[in-house]
Amino acid sequence: MEYWDNPIKTYTNTVLSYDRDRDPIVASEHRGEHCLFFQPMLPKSVLKYQQKLTDLCDWANNRDSSFIADERNFYDIANLVKLNLWIADIRKQGIVKPLLIAYTGEGEPYLINNGESRLRCLEVIPEIEFVDCFITTHRRHADRFKLPYIENFDQFAEICRADIGQEFLFRFTDRDAPYGLDWYETSSQKTGSVMPSQDYCVSLIKNYLNEHPSVEFSPDWFSTSVDWNLYKNC
Repeated sequence: MEYWDNPIKTYTNTVLSYDRDRDPIVASEHRGEHCLFFQPMLPKSVLKYQQKLTDLCDWANNRDSSFIADERNFYDIANLVKLNLWIADIRKQGIVKPLLIAYTGEGEPYLINNGESRLRCLEVIPEIEFVDCFITTHRRHADRFKLPYIENFDQFAEICRADIGQEFLFRFTDRDAPYGLDWYETSSQKTGSVMPSQDYCVSLIKNYLNEHPSVEFSPDWFSTSVDWNLYKNC
């Protein structure tokens, strides 16, 4: 079975190097079709994304009586809590996890595969002007990038400043796609305290709105840290 037949896999950072036939970064290349680069200090201004922080505020401020009850809202409701937590955390320690962006050679310069939420956070942290990114693309575009080429998982984990035992999840495209690595997640100890579950966040917002039914969400609201412990058991 090929790697791309079962694309979501878990890998653990260890002190031992991975064999090439088990290495997720090697697997994402699809036998030479794709490649991965590391771009430190990319200006955040070149990255475009759909939902701005103000869009999320407008959506939340137009809530009705079914706002919390409708499961279709849960992802964005949870982001009200998560973005508030992440903004405070990024102010303390910066962005820990590099973004993953894709270059397809068509249309906008990049697709953002991982990192839109972090870019929303940076809307209220103007002092952070640059972000670290992995760039995934097809081999035919490789000459466009004069950047460090990521050949294996050990290099990838080192850039992520991974601790021993830190787990990674990867999702790959198929070999005919315009880029290879589609998504990744990692269980960093540095951000573990600000990664609550979706259901937990929905519960917090429900309790928060019971206490503050007239709240108007705004970038300033997100930028002001909320003590969410007050709304755990209301």
